[in-house]
Amino acid sequence: MGISVVYQELNNVNNISVAENLFLNNLPVKGALKTVDYKKLYGDARELLEKVGLSDVDPGADLKHLSVAQKQLIEIAKAFSKKVKILVMDEPTSALNDAETENLFRLILKMRDEGVSIIYISHRMNEVFRIADTAMVMRDGQYIAKVPVSDTDTDQLVAYMVGREITDMYPARDVKIGEEVFAVEDLSTDWLKHISFSIRAGEVVGLFGLMGAGRTEIASCIVGSKTVKTSRMRMAGKPYAPSSPGNALKNKIAYVPAERKEDGLILVSSVKDNITISNLDAFISYGKMNLKKEEAIAEEWIRKLRIKTPKSSTVVESLSGGNQQKVVVAKALNTKPELVILNEPTRGIDVGAKVEIYTLINELCAQGKAILMISSELPEILSMSDRIYVVCEGRITGQVDREEFTQEHLVKYAIGETD
Repeated sequence: MGISVVYQELNNVNNISVAENLFLNNLPVKGALKTVDYKKLYGDARELLEKVGLSDVDPGADLKHLSVAQKQLIEIAKAFSKKVKILVMDEPTSALNDAETENLFRLILKMRDEGVSIIYISHRMNEVFRIADTAMVMRDGQYIAKVPVSDTDTDQLVAYMVGREITDMYPARDVKIGEEVFAVEDLSTDWLKHISFSIRAGEVVGLFGLMGAGRTEIASCIVGSKTVKTSRMRMAGKPYAPSSPGNALKNKIAYVPAERKEDGLILVSSVKDNITISNLDAFISYGKMNLKKEEAIAEEWIRKLRIKTPKSSTVVESLSGGNQQKVVVAKALNTKPELVILNEPTRGIDVGAKVEIYTLINELCAQGKAILMISSELPEILSMSDRIYVVCEGRITGQVDREEFTQEHLVKYAIGETD
């Protein structure tokens, strides 16, 4: 039908060649046996690679040897390989540098001039005003507005993006904030640049930003699942240099990941096993597992978090999304942490389960725990945080205290509009 989509999540096959990825569904063939015509394949691939600024890439090399940015450009080149009439691009510059982005814009404008219709999905205002003719804003799955780019500005689009009220679904919290529990200074990786912040006992510190801004990477560095170039961290006043997630647990840091099914759960295992797996040492006595104690602890968490499950031995995959999320939270809290990192804690769960998670956060604060909450939901992070740090393209672009909270502030910081 002439419709081609470049997805934000890469759709590559790493263990075949660049050329084979480009023409995977349309490999040129020759002869009666219909064997692959590699001469034509590599020739056509070189033309496409040159078009997207990858003329130095060998079309015969395995894709796995390329960088993330190069793989992103391969996805874009793949779309150009077809006779496309409508091209949909979802955050296509998320892994590209400035030069690669400019090259992509040149290609997009050229295709537009040749009659191709382009749907370009982006949160980056500078990109919208750089290449778009019309801007359409959606929020919560609904159409909000469509305006000519020449007749609007950043403030108006931000207002369309925000445009909702915070309801009373967020329980009030009145907790005395105590001493510093965790601090990080000058955290840098290949992407992150000079990240610094602290969290105190009883405090919820929010991390807000768009997808790919670096929020999850910050959490990964804190829990030791990503290597850092430079950083100085303190946990409970002592130097802390995480070497692994296990080391983070020993230092009383627990992490609830954003993707519960991929990173937070063993789906084919029971509710009980998922809750206790991060703290098995607590159930071992003289080299043997105390199964009764393990069962009792699991049942306690099921009651405490109101996890709806027939029994603790039920396979966690059969639970609803909200109850799966509660199991991930129970697993983290069962390690008795002092710092709890919650990455998108209410993603994909119903309103009732959200309120229960918010109530639990308040209870943890009352116990003196420190909470780092990463969220893409503006009302959630505004209502639940005491302080908010906004991340944009690997940097902290703004810090907002509770008395200064506005949705417009956060959105502008998140898209790099700091003036």
